[in-house]
Amino acid sequence: MLRLLRNIFCFWLILMFLFTGALVFPFFWLSFKLLKGEREAWTTLYITKFWGFLLGLLSAHWIQIRGKEKIDPKERYVMVSNHLSMMDIPVCAAAAPMPFSYLAKWGVRKIPVVGFVSHYRDVFVDRRSPESRKESMLKLQKYLEEQRSIHLFIEGTRNISDEPLQAFHNGAFNLAVDSQQPIAVLTIINTDKILSAKKKFQAGPGLCWGIWSDPIPTQGKSRADIPALKEEVRQKMLATLKEFGRA
Repeated sequence: MLRLLRNIFCFWLILMFLFTGALVFPFFWLSFKLLKGEREAWTTLYITKFWGFLLGLLSAHWIQIRGKEKIDPKERYVMVSNHLSMMDIPVCAAAAPMPFSYLAKWGVRKIPVVGFVSHYRDVFVDRRSPESRKESMLKLQKYLEEQRSIHLFIEGTRNISDEPLQAFHNGAFNLAVDSQQPIAVLTIINTDKILSAKKKFQAGPGLCWGIWSDPIPTQGKSRADIPALKEEVRQKMLATLKEFGRA
Protein backbone atom coordinates (compact mmCIF):
# COMPACT_ATOMS: atom_id res chain seq x y z
CA MET A 1 0.00 0.00 0.00
CA LEU A 2 2.81 2.42 0.89
CA ARG A 3 4.55 1.67 -2.41
CA LEU A 4 1.34 2.43 -4.32
CA LEU A 5 0.94 5.73 -2.47
CA ARG A 6 4.53 6.68 -3.28
CA ASN A 7 3.93 5.77 -6.95
CA ILE A 8 0.88 8.04 -7.01
CA PHE A 9 2.81 10.84 -5.32
CA CYS A 10 5.63 10.47 -7.87
CA PHE A 11 3.10 10.88 -10.68
CA TRP A 12 1.77 14.01 -8.94
CA LEU A 13 5.29 15.40 -8.49
CA ILE A 14 6.04 14.91 -12.20
CA LEU A 15 2.74 16.55 -13.10
CA MET A 16 3.48 19.55 -10.88
CA PHE A 17 7.01 19.79 -12.29
CA LEU A 18 5.58 20.04 -15.82
CA PHE A 19 2.83 22.45 -14.75
CA THR A 20 5.13 24.84 -12.89
CA GLY A 21 7.76 24.50 -15.61
CA ALA A 22 5.21 25.62 -18.20
CA LEU A 23 4.35 28.63 -16.01
CA VAL A 24 7.94 29.86 -15.63
CA PHE A 25 9.17 28.98 -19.13
CA PRO A 26 8.06 32.28 -20.75
CA PHE A 27 9.92 34.25 -18.07
CA PHE A 28 13.11 32.26 -18.67
CA TRP A 29 12.73 32.76 -22.42
CA LEU A 30 12.26 36.52 -22.08
CA SER A 31 15.22 36.79 -19.69
CA PHE A 32 17.58 34.96 -22.03
CA LYS A 33 16.38 36.88 -25.09
CA LEU A 34 16.13 40.40 -23.65
CA LEU A 35 18.73 40.59 -20.87
CA LYS A 36 22.50 40.25 -20.85
CA GLY A 37 25.29 39.77 -18.35
CA GLU A 38 24.60 40.30 -14.67
CA ARG A 39 20.96 41.33 -15.18
CA GLU A 40 20.21 38.07 -16.99
CA ALA A 41 22.13 35.98 -14.43
CA TRP A 42 20.34 37.47 -11.39
CA THR A 43 16.92 37.42 -13.07
CA THR A 44 17.14 33.76 -14.05
CA LEU A 45 18.42 32.89 -10.56
CA TYR A 46 15.33 34.45 -8.96
CA ILE A 47 13.03 32.77 -11.49
CA THR A 48 14.66 29.44 -10.62
CA LYS A 49 14.23 30.12 -6.89
CA PHE A 50 10.56 30.95 -7.43
CA TRP A 51 10.09 27.82 -9.52
CA GLY A 52 11.55 25.67 -6.75
CA PHE A 53 9.36 27.37 -4.14
CA LEU A 54 6.21 26.93 -6.22
CA LEU A 55 6.99 23.30 -7.00
CA GLY A 56 7.57 22.62 -3.31
CA LEU A 57 4.33 24.33 -2.35
CA LEU A 58 2.26 22.28 -4.80
CA SER A 59 4.00 18.95 -4.14
CA ALA A 60 4.30 19.18 -0.34
CA HIS A 61 8.04 19.36 0.06
CA TRP A 62 9.85 22.18 1.81
CA ILE A 63 13.42 23.42 1.63
CA GLN A 64 15.32 24.79 4.61
CA ILE A 65 18.68 26.51 4.11
CA ARG A 66 21.22 27.03 6.90
CA GLY A 67 24.56 28.83 6.90
CA LYS A 68 23.86 31.16 3.97
CA GLU A 69 25.53 33.97 5.92
CA LYS A 70 28.85 32.13 5.44
CA ILE A 71 28.69 32.70 1.67
CA ASP A 72 29.61 36.14 0.33
CA PRO A 73 27.37 36.94 -2.69
CA LYS A 74 30.13 39.20 -4.06
CA GLU A 75 32.68 36.37 -4.05
CA ARG A 76 33.28 33.73 -6.71
CA TYR A 77 33.27 30.14 -5.50
CA VAL A 78 33.72 26.64 -6.73
CA MET A 79 30.56 25.32 -5.10
CA VAL A 80 30.41 21.61 -4.35
CA SER A 81 27.68 19.38 -2.93
CA ASN A 82 26.74 15.76 -2.49
CA HIS A 83 24.13 14.36 -4.88
CA LEU A 84 21.11 12.32 -3.79
CA SER A 85 18.24 13.09 -6.15
CA MET A 86 16.97 15.26 -8.98
CA MET A 87 15.40 17.31 -6.18
CA ASP A 88 18.92 18.55 -5.35
CA ILE A 89 18.56 21.11 -8.14
CA PRO A 90 15.91 23.31 -6.41
CA VAL A 91 17.85 22.95 -3.15
CA CYS A 92 21.01 24.30 -4.78
CA ALA A 93 19.05 27.19 -6.30
CA ALA A 94 17.42 28.01 -2.96
CA ALA A 95 20.80 27.86 -1.19
CA ALA A 96 22.78 30.05 -3.59
CA PRO A 97 22.97 33.77 -2.69
CA MET A 98 24.42 34.58 -6.13
CA PRO A 99 24.16 33.36 -9.74
CA PHE A 100 26.10 30.24 -10.66
CA SER A 101 26.51 27.72 -13.45
CA TYR A 102 26.41 23.95 -13.21
CA LEU A 103 28.66 21.38 -14.73
CA ALA A 104 25.84 19.27 -16.20
CA LYS A 105 25.61 15.87 -17.86
CA TRP A 106 24.46 15.65 -21.48
CA GLY A 107 21.25 13.93 -20.37
CA VAL A 108 20.06 17.12 -18.66
CA ARG A 109 19.32 18.55 -22.12
CA LYS A 110 16.35 16.17 -22.40
CA ILE A 111 14.59 17.40 -19.25
CA PRO A 112 11.74 19.83 -20.05
CA VAL A 113 12.53 23.49 -19.18
CA VAL A 114 15.62 22.45 -17.18
CA GLY A 115 17.35 21.52 -20.44
CA PHE A 116 16.39 24.86 -21.98
CA VAL A 117 17.73 26.84 -19.03
CA SER A 118 20.92 24.77 -18.90
CA HIS A 119 21.55 25.42 -22.59
CA TYR A 120 21.99 29.11 -21.82
CA ARG A 121 23.49 28.96 -18.35
CA ASP A 122 25.50 25.80 -17.79
CA VAL A 123 28.45 23.82 -19.13
CA PHE A 124 27.79 20.31 -20.44
CA VAL A 125 30.15 17.37 -20.26
CA ASP A 126 30.20 13.88 -21.72
CA ARG A 127 32.04 12.04 -18.96
CA ARG A 128 32.90 9.18 -21.32
CA SER A 129 35.00 11.53 -23.45
CA PRO A 130 38.38 12.83 -22.20
CA GLU A 131 38.16 15.61 -24.79
CA SER A 132 34.74 16.69 -23.50
CA ARG A 133 35.96 16.69 -19.89
CA LYS A 134 38.96 18.83 -20.81
CA GLU A 135 36.86 21.27 -22.83
CA SER A 136 34.28 21.59 -20.05
CA MET A 137 36.98 22.45 -17.50
CA LEU A 138 38.31 25.19 -19.78
CA LYS A 139 34.78 26.62 -20.12
CA LEU A 140 34.26 26.55 -16.36
CA GLN A 141 37.57 28.34 -15.87
CA LYS A 142 36.36 31.05 -18.27
CA TYR A 143 33.06 31.34 -16.38
CA LEU A 144 34.97 31.89 -13.13
CA GLU A 145 37.05 34.59 -14.80
CA GLU A 146 33.80 36.25 -15.90
CA GLN A 147 32.69 36.65 -12.26
CA ARG A 148 30.33 33.68 -12.02
CA SER A 149 30.48 30.91 -9.44
CA ILE A 150 30.44 27.27 -10.53
CA HIS A 151 28.57 24.35 -8.98
CA LEU A 152 29.68 20.74 -9.30
CA PHE A 153 28.12 17.63 -7.78
CA ILE A 154 31.32 16.38 -6.28
CA GLU A 155 30.45 12.67 -6.49
CA GLY A 156 29.74 12.96 -10.21
CA THR A 157 26.39 11.18 -10.06
CA ARG A 158 23.53 10.48 -7.66
CA ASN A 159 24.47 8.36 -4.67
CA ILE A 160 22.56 5.07 -4.75
CA SER A 161 25.06 3.24 -2.56
CA ASP A 162 24.68 2.42 1.11
CA GLU A 163 27.52 4.81 1.98
CA PRO A 164 26.77 8.40 3.03
CA LEU A 165 29.19 9.71 0.39
CA GLN A 166 30.72 8.26 -2.77
CA ALA A 167 34.29 8.89 -3.93
CA PHE A 168 34.94 12.51 -4.94
CA HIS A 169 36.00 13.41 -8.46
CA ASN A 170 39.03 15.63 -9.02
CA GLY A 171 37.44 18.18 -11.37
CA ALA A 172 36.13 20.60 -8.75
CA PHE A 173 39.42 20.59 -6.86
CA ASN A 174 41.50 21.08 -10.00
CA LEU A 175 39.29 24.02 -10.90
CA ALA A 176 39.51 25.54 -7.42
CA VAL A 177 43.29 25.39 -7.07
CA ASP A 178 43.95 26.40 -10.68
CA SER A 179 41.69 29.46 -10.31
CA GLN A 180 42.68 30.08 -6.65
CA GLN A 181 38.98 30.49 -5.79
CA PRO A 182 37.55 29.23 -2.48
CA ILE A 183 35.51 26.05 -2.23
CA ALA A 184 31.96 26.51 -0.89
CA VAL A 185 30.66 23.27 0.64
CA LEU A 186 26.90 22.54 0.53
CA THR A 187 25.57 19.37 2.16
CA ILE A 188 22.15 18.26 0.94
CA ILE A 189 19.88 16.30 3.27
CA ASN A 190 16.73 14.20 2.63
CA THR A 191 16.07 14.93 -1.05
CA ASP A 192 16.28 11.18 -1.64
CA LYS A 193 13.30 10.79 0.72
CA ILE A 194 11.26 13.08 -1.52
CA LEU A 195 12.33 11.58 -4.86
CA SER A 196 14.32 8.38 -4.65
CA ALA A 197 17.19 7.63 -7.03
CA LYS A 198 17.32 4.04 -5.75
CA LYS A 199 13.65 3.14 -6.31
CA LYS A 200 12.06 4.13 -9.60
CA PHE A 201 8.87 6.19 -9.42
CA GLN A 202 8.99 6.43 -5.64
CA ALA A 203 8.34 9.85 -4.12
CA GLY A 204 6.79 11.43 -1.05
CA PRO A 205 6.30 14.71 0.81
CA GLY A 206 8.83 15.99 3.32
CA LEU A 207 11.45 18.46 4.43
CA CYS A 208 14.90 18.72 2.86
CA TRP A 209 17.90 20.77 3.83
CA GLY A 210 20.83 22.58 2.28
CA ILE A 211 23.58 23.28 4.84
CA TRP A 212 26.55 25.52 4.06
CA SER A 213 29.86 24.89 5.81
CA ASP A 214 32.61 27.50 6.14
CA PRO A 215 34.28 28.00 2.73
CA ILE A 216 37.74 26.52 2.24
CA PRO A 217 40.37 28.94 0.87
CA THR A 218 42.68 27.75 -1.90
CA GLN A 219 45.03 30.75 -2.11
CA GLY A 220 48.60 29.48 -2.39
CA LYS A 221 47.52 25.87 -2.85
CA SER A 222 48.39 23.64 -5.79
CA ARG A 223 47.28 20.30 -7.16
CA ALA A 224 49.60 18.64 -4.67
CA ASP A 225 47.17 19.84 -1.96
CA ILE A 226 44.12 18.22 -3.57
CA PRO A 227 44.10 15.03 -1.42
CA ALA A 228 44.03 17.18 1.73
CA LEU A 229 41.29 19.42 0.27
CA LYS A 230 39.23 16.37 -0.62
CA GLU A 231 39.49 15.06 2.91
CA GLU A 232 38.58 18.45 4.40
CA VAL A 233 35.44 18.65 2.26
CA ARG A 234 34.53 15.05 3.09
CA GLN A 235 34.85 15.67 6.83
CA LYS A 236 32.68 18.80 6.63
CA MET A 237 29.97 16.91 4.76
CA LEU A 238 30.15 13.88 7.04
CA ALA A 239 29.84 16.09 10.12
CA THR A 240 26.66 17.63 8.72
CA LEU A 241 25.26 14.25 7.64
CA LYS A 242 25.92 12.86 11.11
CA GLU A 243 24.12 15.83 12.65
CA PHE A 244 21.02 14.78 10.73
CA GLY A 245 21.49 11.06 11.37
CA ARG A 246 22.46 10.35 7.76
CA ALA A 247 25.99 9.05 8.37
